[in-house]
Amino acid sequence: MRTFYESDIRRRVKVLTFALAGWAVLVAARLVQIQVFGHARARAAVLKQARDVITIEPRRGNILDRNGDILACSLPAPSVAIRPVENESPAVTRAKVLRLQKELGLAAAEVDYVLGRLREGLNYTYVKKQVDEADAARVMALKLAGVELEAGTRRDYPHGALAAHVLGGMTGGPTGVEKRYDGVLKGEDGEQISYRIPGGRDYETRIIKPPVPGRDIALTLDTTIQYITEKELAAAVAEHGAASGTAIVMDPQTGEILALACVPTYDANRHPGPDAWLNLAVQAVYEPGSTFKIVTAAAARERNRVSYSELFDCSAGFIRVGGTTITDHERESILSFPQVLIHSSNVGTVQFAMRLRREELFETARAFGFGRRTGIDLPGEVNGKLRPPDEWNKANSLPHIAIGYEVQVTAIQMLRAMNAFATGGLLVRPHLVDGESSLSARPTEDGDTPGRAMSEQTARELVDRVFSKVVEEGTARLCNPDGYGAAGKTGTAQKVDPVTKTYARKYKASFVGFTPLERPRLSIIVVMDEPKELYYGGQACAPVFKAIARQVLRYLRVPPERELPARVLTAALKGAARRTP
Repeated sequence: MRTFYESDIRRRVKVLTFALAGWAVLVAARLVQIQVFGHARARAAVLKQARDVITIEPRRGNILDRNGDILACSLPAPSVAIRPVENESPAVTRAKVLRLQKELGLAAAEVDYVLGRLREGLNYTYVKKQVDEADAARVMALKLAGVELEAGTRRDYPHGALAAHVLGGMTGGPTGVEKRYDGVLKGEDGEQISYRIPGGRDYETRIIKPPVPGRDIALTLDTTIQYITEKELAAAVAEHGAASGTAIVMDPQTGEILALACVPTYDANRHPGPDAWLNLAVQAVYEPGSTFKIVTAAAARERNRVSYSELFDCSAGFIRVGGTTITDHERESILSFPQVLIHSSNVGTVQFAMRLRREELFETARAFGFGRRTGIDLPGEVNGKLRPPDEWNKANSLPHIAIGYEVQVTAIQMLRAMNAFATGGLLVRPHLVDGESSLSARPTEDGDTPGRAMSEQTARELVDRVFSKVVEEGTARLCNPDGYGAAGKTGTAQKVDPVTKTYARKYKASFVGFTPLERPRLSIIVVMDEPKELYYGGQACAPVFKAIARQVLRYLRVPPERELPARVLTAALKGAARRTP
């Protein structure tokens, strides 16, 4: 028989056994809940606390000129980042960020942003992106807890402002060639995992996807030709007090752009503001004035509506058409068809243009590529404006369009149209990336299909009888390069006042042409907005053509077509400078 003590012990053992069994069941249930049903959530929380996935920026491809000179490249530029440190007091964190402010020149707003993110407990915060390597070295020398560097690059343009409107830039997002070929240049991002200990310091870094560098691209630009073009254009804009200017140099046969300049310009390494990005060569339209007479002349000759021996009475100095009066800049007399264009007579041009039907002039203008983009590989190219004939004013539009009004063009469109006379009537596709076909029958991505603007005979005759004479004896006498023949056309158009919507005494001056005559090597357009005093295209723009062409032809070692003008050097007196008449 059990004693009282034995029974009491057995009872206590049973209670303890049941208690331990119940506790074991609860622990097992909790473990099942955490490890089975809550496994995914727990795993994600642990990984979030213990690692970061960081994007690795690839090296952006270089942009080179046609000779391999670097126009844009990527240089090392690490970013400074900061992580929260466990058990660090707010005062210590603030003092640490203020140390960074002193070393990196942070603004007060940037300091507040970083401190705010640290207070929120965010794992990773950029303090400053793309710092100089010297600044990065000073920051790391401070040995601040939680502060680290992330490898990266910054875009650098070694020539500063040279070809800025072609290259574009990366501040504020890519523009220019940087934007047009971004998919080629940028490469593919990589990924890196950083594992951390609770204090915030990385203990292991692993690259799980290596970055793919961007590809280099070679432009058709020539750095030397670009420099010459920018220098001469800037000097002329300053001399004439013009609001702006643009100049383009193109290879007539291939459509390769050798230089494209806009004034004012900017340093591609710095953000210039929204207005400075505008590429005047492809994004700005203007009424071309008399340069558009090349289209009118081609339309009339293609349809045999005028002969080279025909005479036109321009002695009145004006002509009334459809209730409007069209005048000449200088009063002329009796002019032949070539002389009408050589002296740029509006009165004579209207007389032979009125023999055309509206549809015929429109058809020729479209054949020259007006009213649609050329397809040049720059972003933002505009179409210009060429209304269909059924929208023309029946009385006034044809004579006005014939002399370059009521139509809007871009500089690149006007250059390509004049260039058709250098290629025997064929249009080329202007392009900037080496190796792209210019006379392809394939439509371009964002432009028209190059084709024939006029017959070879019309092109050749107009060059020989008209446009070469414009340079030799007409309105563009100031553009003739020494030792080389040239052909072209001047233009001076009144601008419309945006307030009154009427033509004001402000002008758009231009000259477009090519040189040499026998085997053209350069097609050039120069456009100036609102030049003062000497505002005619032959005065303001033709000399720029001459200055650019003369230097570039010598640089390209193109032999002169004719004997160079004699230069007489006179012996200088002692202390006097030598003179060249």
